[in-house]
Amino acid sequence: MRPDDCIQSYLQTLQKRMDVVAVLMLPDPDMLIPSREGLFMLAVVNHPQAECVTRRLRVAGRMIVEQQISNWKLEQGILRGLDERLVTIIQKADVIWEKRAGYVTQIKQRLSRLPEELQKKFICIEYSRLLRYFCETKECLQRGIKLDAYHAMIMSLHSWARCIVYEAGRQPEAALWAQVKLLDPSVYKLYEELSVSAEALDKRIELLVLAIEFWMSSAMKESVRFIIELMEKKEGPWRLAELMNHPEILHSQIELPLLLEKMVQRSLIREVALYVEELACEELCFILSE
Repeated sequence: MRPDDCIQSYLQTLQKRMDVVAVLMLPDPDMLIPSREGLFMLAVVNHPQAECVTRRLRVAGRMIVEQQISNWKLEQGILRGLDERLVTIIQKADVIWEKRAGYVTQIKQRLSRLPEELQKKFICIEYSRLLRYFCETKECLQRGIKLDAYHAMIMSLHSWARCIVYEAGRQPEAALWAQVKLLDPSVYKLYEELSVSAEALDKRIELLVLAIEFWMSSAMKESVRFIIELMEKKEGPWRLAELMNHPEILHSQIELPLLLEKMVQRSLIREVALYVEELACEELCFILSE
């Protein structure tokens, strides 16, 4: 059976289901689904399942890999962030059927524009990760552990790359460095030099340490705006536990203690001591600098 006939047979089955909202097909071949047989379909369904469901189907003698995602999960992803691979699949896939005309086009447009609040939060998350990996890079260099320093530097560059994409108001895609090459060729060049330069490995890493250190210093205030604006919502000092358990931070994976330490060093916030009577000692808290 020809591929078109197979697709029509598959669609006829899905269209009879009340819960199917849209069906997308990924162009073949595509690196997003390596070593796959047959066709890859993404079915958007109208029920709040927690995770994506994947099935391997044989339709009229041809293999179809079907991944289901709920429209609820898509809506949550638009508001809170979606897996990079899934974003890329949705952006690249062709719409072969939708219950309401323009539904998928609207989803694609919304995924391509990152809401401002989410943008600030994601930049803060990646900046804090960059800070963590950058510190690991320097420590490994000092200890002479070159390969571990190289790994930490690669992770630092990936977080830097995501910061660049988020600053452009976009969602990172699976081909992250292809995005960065268009948005900031100078950072792409640094990644390329780390990967392919003939210079000694430790020298390559040291050069990138200088470049990242300069960028982190110049970009810090804007990168931590999410934390500053959160702290502005309350008068007086914040305990560390209070900040870490805040609903906006709790599951965000922000490297908060390290980030706060650097914010103190840059005088964006300051430490104040509060006496804790039951412990008979002082607890160091944080307050915005005036």
